[in-house]
Amino acid sequence: MHKISTIYLSGRNFCRAKFASLTRTVCTILCLFGSHQGLAQGGLLPPPPAVSPPPLIAPENDGALNRKRLREQNKPAEVLSDAAIVEVEKEVKQKEVAKAEAQKPRPLYGFTEFNLLQPKAVVNSGRKDYMSDVTVHVSTYVRAFWNEGPEVAQPWIGVRIAPFGGVGTQGRRTSRFAFTYMGPAIGLGSIAKPQDTSVDFPVRYGYLLSAGISGLSRLVATDESAPPLPSDFSPISWIFDSPGVWSEIRWLRISRGALGFGMMAGVQTGQGKIFYYAGILGSGFY
Repeated sequence: MHKISTIYLSGRNFCRAKFASLTRTVCTILCLFGSHQGLAQGGLLPPPPAVSPPPLIAPENDGALNRKRLREQNKPAEVLSDAAIVEVEKEVKQKEVAKAEAQKPRPLYGFTEFNLLQPKAVVNSGRKDYMSDVTVHVSTYVRAFWNEGPEVAQPWIGVRIAPFGGVGTQGRRTSRFAFTYMGPAIGLGSIAKPQDTSVDFPVRYGYLLSAGISGLSRLVATDESAPPLPSDFSPISWIFDSPGVWSEIRWLRISRGALGFGMMAGVQTGQGKIFYYAGILGSGFY
């Protein structure tokens, strides 16, 4: 019995010694870990090294880029066929001829003009509801003084053809009308010098105020069912539609030496009616 007690006491003391040793080891590890954290937080330990980005490669040191440039430089040039070369030379020659033609000094003695116009009719004397269609007028003018340049304000003399068409009512008759006013014209105008002569195609501007007296030619379809009363719808080949006075103003822009574009407005009077019109124009100078 005494031996068993002795063995029991010895084993218990051994376990207590081992447990105390293990406890001291764990405490030592925890103390060392806490000390390491405190030093790191207090800045006593050096921070971890920063990772720097890779260095940039200069374009001249970039092998892939240099190889790509070398391939572009050594690419064989496109070889044109004989027909393609002839076509290119033809286009270049045409452009040079057009440029020389546009830069050639021109006397601008006169012009022929086409006007695209929208008229509006104002009527009285038993007429009403006159509606005019879009029309085209044709004019030709020549400068009076050829010994002077077109920059000088001077008279311009020409002829004018001005058709008007549409529908309307006169008295008890409603029908279509087709008037063509024509006659001589006289005007006053000038064309300025080019504003910039250094460009390939210099541009000039001009104006022309014109007026005249015109006769009237009518060509309409006769309505036999209506009474044959004298009216704007009676087919008469040539009359004077008094007062027959007209006046126009036009603004011109001349490019490429001889091509004119611009705007025009005018008025044409007749018996019991007045036509106001405005529109655009295109002209060719010579």
